[in-house]
Amino acid sequence: MYSRKNFEKVGSIVIGILSFHWADDYGAMLQGYGLKAYLNKYEEAVFIPYVPKALRSRYRLIRYNKKSRPRRKIYEIGMEMLPWTFYHNLKTKYKMRSFRKKYLTDAHRKLDTSKDICEFGKEIDTFVVGSDQVWNPVITEGFQEGYFCTFRQWRKKQARYISYAASIGGDSLEEKYDQALSGLLTNFDVISLREESAIPYIKALWNRRLTVVLDPVFLLDKEEWEQLLPPRRRKTEKYIAVYDTEYNKAMAGYLKELESSTGFKVVIIKPRKGKYQWTEYERYASGCGPIEFLELLYYAEYVVTNSFHGTAMSIIFHKPFAVFPHSSRGARMRHILKVSCLESRMACPETGYKKVDMEETIDWKAVDNALKEAAEDSKAFIRKEILKGHD
Repeated sequence: MYSRKNFEKVGSIVIGILSFHWADDYGAMLQGYGLKAYLNKYEEAVFIPYVPKALRSRYRLIRYNKKSRPRRKIYEIGMEMLPWTFYHNLKTKYKMRSFRKKYLTDAHRKLDTSKDICEFGKEIDTFVVGSDQVWNPVITEGFQEGYFCTFRQWRKKQARYISYAASIGGDSLEEKYDQALSGLLTNFDVISLREESAIPYIKALWNRRLTVVLDPVFLLDKEEWEQLLPPRRRKTEKYIAVYDTEYNKAMAGYLKELESSTGFKVVIIKPRKGKYQWTEYERYASGCGPIEFLELLYYAEYVVTNSFHGTAMSIIFHKPFAVFPHSSRGARMRHILKVSCLESRMACPETGYKKVDMEETIDWKAVDNALKEAAEDSKAFIRKEILKGHD
């Protein structure tokens, strides 16, 4: 159990964060770091080590599809056990764990249920759920009650229950989820969402004021992220950084043209080599942790991505970049490009994937000003609803 004496410094309140801190995923790690680091400027914030049993196998060392037929499952396990694949999986997992222990939480105990959170967090004054797709039943194997604060009913101590940049993963969910979601949302005092496009749907289920806030990575400025980067050991040849969450044929074609016209090597940031080949001379930066991920984006000449956090960190680091929309999760990328006045960086499918001009001059001062204004609104929400009045 956490208590105030466990903290290095004592503030007036203790904030407990419920998110995907356990996920070996660059975006999950960075948004978690951003939120905790910002909150710790004012009060003590701690990640609650809630890891629902249904999700624990998602980032296991040896991965396979549980729904595969036995013969297929044996094949998938065999491929994971290949020395090169196993080595890079193990290397990535070690670096993710090291980052988590240093910056997020070093708790060894994993909480299984919502009721476990109640027992664990007796000293917590404010519970914050988010960011990330904590309310998307498709990726969380159904609604996980801890991310909806159902433990509220068992707590004797008064507390506040707030979501920060929580997401359902899109504009809406299938109708079959509506009744359950409507009931679960009643546990919250205040709700803020990550995607503006989801407001009408959530509003219909939770008829109270909703706020749209930025992903937590934007709570920290460029200099604060740079503090995580180690000194550059040596200057390397120029390269194009690629971070993908799915294969995109148009993106592959764009990369081949960019590689040919610039002569820069293409570096794919992945835990291991993927199934698809993006370009003929591509290289894989395998076995990377969150710090290496940031380094590879920071020192790249160009970034090409279909990932939100690849987009976000490119903006923060002022990198020339091109974004290809994800087939099912493109809403938040479009939103942040709109907020930062960088809509021209999106390769638009409606116009046959127009080519983003990497040589186009970006007015980074205007971008920073636009983001600063949006970030101030998000910080004002945090001060008012989570920190209760900090200036």
